[in-house]
Amino acid sequence: MQSLKEFVGYTKKSLSIIDTYALRENAANLGIGETALVESAGFAIANEIQRTHDPTTIVFVCGSGGKGAIGLATARHLINKYDVKVLFVGDPSKIRNRSTKLNFDILSDMLEIDRIVDSVPKPVLKNLTDANLVIDALIGCGVKGRLSSTLISVITAMNKSSKHSISIDIPSGIDGDTGMPNLAYAKVDHTYCLHKIKKGIVKSEKAGDISVIDIGIPFSAELITGPGDLFMATKPRLMSDNKLSHGKVLVLGGTEYNGAAMLASYAASNSLAALLSGAGYVTACLPENSAYIARGKTNSPIFVNADWEDAYKLSEQVSKIRHDVLVIGPGMDTVHKETITRLLKIESDAGKTIIVDAGAIKAIASQKRAIGTNMILTPHDGEFRILSGFSTKGLTIYERAEKAIAFAKKYGAVLVLKGHNTIITDGNLLKVNKANTPALATMGTGDVLSGIIAAYASIHKNIFEASSAGVYAHSRIGDSLYNKKGLHITADDLIEAIPESLKRFDIIA
Repeated sequence: MQSLKEFVGYTKKSLSIIDTYALRENAANLGIGETALVESAGFAIANEIQRTHDPTTIVFVCGSGGKGAIGLATARHLINKYDVKVLFVGDPSKIRNRSTKLNFDILSDMLEIDRIVDSVPKPVLKNLTDANLVIDALIGCGVKGRLSSTLISVITAMNKSSKHSISIDIPSGIDGDTGMPNLAYAKVDHTYCLHKIKKGIVKSEKAGDISVIDIGIPFSAELITGPGDLFMATKPRLMSDNKLSHGKVLVLGGTEYNGAAMLASYAASNSLAALLSGAGYVTACLPENSAYIARGKTNSPIFVNADWEDAYKLSEQVSKIRHDVLVIGPGMDTVHKETITRLLKIESDAGKTIIVDAGAIKAIASQKRAIGTNMILTPHDGEFRILSGFSTKGLTIYERAEKAIAFAKKYGAVLVLKGHNTIITDGNLLKVNKANTPALATMGTGDVLSGIIAAYASIHKNIFEASSAGVYAHSRIGDSLYNKKGLHITADDLIEAIPESLKRFDIIA
């Protein structure tokens, strides 16, 4: 039986700081919280130490954060086998990390923990000198700014001991993203990277030998979308920000024919969804009659009239509208193929991110040379058949993922293959979003999805990650509405529910 596990090769090879936090969030969403991961990591590291070393005395140097929690847990697993000494840097009464507090309290009942609040006392220096092995569990990859004098003195003492040393995840004082050293850093012989190697180690030669330790994070935490994807794609909003500093979206859609009212409302839904998801400045560019109808639906975006009959004037008009992301296609038919492909080229040359949806997907199906690496294509299975020539209806998740990866790799775009199990891929990375209900199988909800993706793409420049965040947010909102309304959900319901569902992920800096 085929499994998504076979797509693990389409996850990131190394993790940044934000990747690491996002992974923890997704693991917690699967039911594997920080306490469980700390315990699993401590057990795995303890086993590795026993397998590769034969110490008599081990000194653990632990901080008050998550890395310190793992160090404390590791010490507990080894206390019956070796002479274990623990040095805790900080005031135990001020520990904020629950896992660190839990492990500190448990270990305190088993041995006496040396505590450093200011300078390093002489007995601690002697312990470091007498040890066979020193474990650096002081500070993790997320520390920013200059280290305190206390941390510098502790790291200096560890380095002066000249004992064989192992760092957990990344050497203390090394930046988790850049690999640059702080005012001081732990000079270790070996680094045990948890789950995957960190970018800072890839860029640095200061980690000694490197081992990757499996700490029990399931592959699904990386392959299945989750709240971590939203945190990763959400930009902190500053008190000094204005509407133009937090994402600008332009929606280009609607056509002049019977049914334009419904199609225009879909295009307006796109705009409003983008606005409520976080984009600061949203413009809807629609044919005159459609724009008039859309204004009656909402006043939130800016509405301007579009002249689809003059490709040159339309492209000039679009170029003058402030936007980082263009959504093209909602509420459109395929009568303007040449105009669409012209606009795609102009926008690509201008470095804009483009979300190609609905009618625009059908328009470029016969002109795939217009597809670029700055594009996000959002077809459902029927549109993907028109676009690629392959039918994915009735295929397994595994088979749909294979088709999607092959297409994205060939054309270089991000593909969002919509469905109950939505596939997101750029040909190198893969995410799958699993909806818990069929509540979103109703007209207009796909247009809202494009607007949400546009909002994330306007504030987060990695379009694969922005797409993953948008798809998960859309699905999350749908599932939450199902609990209230069952299968009786409209696109308007989705739009209205965006703020309440996403406010947990707001970041004010």
